[in-house]
Amino acid sequence: MNIIEVSNLKKAYGTNNVLQGVEFQAKAGEVIGVIGKNGAGKSTFLEILMTIKQYDEGEVVVLEKDIKSLSTNRLEEVRKQISVVLQPTQFYKMLKVEELLKLFKSYYKSSVDIKQIMDDFKLEPHRKKYFDKLSGGWKQIVSLAIAFLSEPKLLILDEPTTGLDPHMRNILWSYITDYNQRTGSTVILTTHNMDEIELYCDKVMLINNGVNEVFDTTAGILASGYSSIHEFYLKKVSI
Repeated sequence: MNIIEVSNLKKAYGTNNVLQGVEFQAKAGEVIGVIGKNGAGKSTFLEILMTIKQYDEGEVVVLEKDIKSLSTNRLEEVRKQISVVLQPTQFYKMLKVEELLKLFKSYYKSSVDIKQIMDDFKLEPHRKKYFDKLSGGWKQIVSLAIAFLSEPKLLILDEPTTGLDPHMRNILWSYITDYNQRTGSTVILTTHNMDEIELYCDKVMLINNGVNEVFDTTAGILASGYSSIHEFYLKKVSI
């Protein structure tokens, strides 16, 4: 089943045509990386999928709903099935980790057990620490734990490992892939780390000059003669 279907998506800011006919599909359970140079339109594309940004032309179907035709109430129902982790992370500075989790659980009306979430994300040693005092890596772990509280069908990550050391990146990815495998959720992310794309993503979409120049499996890209996703990216964006 397609969780997302995008056809001929166009978005402009004045005379700047950021997206010029993007085509995209995501199935349940897939992890898809969206890559491209700064300013290529990656964040705009994700914001449209999040249903927080309007688009000019095309069709965007999220969780089997054409988002442009939805009433406000029905759009809210779709949004409840989407979780987002942005970079940089900002939360209430003077709340402790456990307090943050309880607060967001009340927002989501979630049935997820807070203790289980803390155990899953190894947060018990940090439960009484103020969020503002955590390292960048643990802030991202907390952000991910909060995102999972709503048991989302679609998880959108905007450069989730920026600024993290290799150890914290591995920890973060272990949680993302474990959740994806356990729940069959769909994960869509942007990153400039091509090694992460190659290791963890099922598919890759390269946005270049406003269009999805390449949309293929990582295996398919490597089979076409590239030694790595890093090499593929550098050759494509330098053309």
